[in-house]
Amino acid sequence: MFSRGPRLRALRPTGVQGAIDHVLTDPLVNALPGARLVDLRHSLSVGQEFSIAGEERHTDGLLWHGVNVSPVSASPRSIGLFAEHLAARPRRCSSIVGERSAVASLWAQLAPVWGRQIREQRWSQPLLEATAAPSRPLPPSGLRRAVRGEEEIVFPAAVSMFREEVGTDPLAHDGGRGYRARVRDLITLGRTYVVVRDGRVLFKADVGAVLGPVAQIHGVWVDPARRGEGVGRAAMHDLVGLVARDHAPRVSLYVNDFNEPARRAYAAAGFTQRGELTTILF
Repeated sequence: MFSRGPRLRALRPTGVQGAIDHVLTDPLVNALPGARLVDLRHSLSVGQEFSIAGEERHTDGLLWHGVNVSPVSASPRSIGLFAEHLAARPRRCSSIVGERSAVASLWAQLAPVWGRQIREQRWSQPLLEATAAPSRPLPPSGLRRAVRGEEEIVFPAAVSMFREEVGTDPLAHDGGRGYRARVRDLITLGRTYVVVRDGRVLFKADVGAVLGPVAQIHGVWVDPARRGEGVGRAAMHDLVGLVARDHAPRVSLYVNDFNEPARRAYAAAGFTQRGELTTILF
């Protein structure tokens, strides 16, 4: 059922820099797991979320097995080893996410074990990067960074986005305490950008991951009452410049292939496809 590959073991603190160098070979694709690895680089618990196939100086692939599972720049041999490792343990992750062919290979081996637990499969998620000028001039959007003290107006927009995009309620398990803390932390870090008019958020987006030269945008949301008016297109155009100035020069995001309005807005703001990701939700 499973292929054999290099030895898999928990990532040790001595191997973290080599692992970071490995994810930086493709920071666009590896932004999400790579950013988490960088966050944990000084923590002794890094091995609880990351395992390495091969040797520290000759990495054959990384496996992120935290809140998400992701095969990171891994060879087919390593993906087989990842599948064997995961299948032998209870599932703890809420999703599998990563480059489409890598996830497809991993899932082909995990499906007999985890297949009945699937909530949704999003096989085609174009990975986009801002590489061109907008297709036409766009008016100023009024986009700016959210500031401390605006958590109460940003939080409802964030909850609405999460319900719409992920398909679950972030308030369900703990009354929203954990998610509220996440919203607060992003604002504190200067990673949340908003268009606010008359005390109401019309547009929101977060920088969810930063890895080397890449900043990946997550959580894009437009007030449903203002959709179709060009608010999102103008804000996305301004967002690229602000994120490049504040966080990293290469600005990326990924989008579901079926979300045609969002794809049109991103194309109008100068985003082009650079790859394809897949997410399997549980």
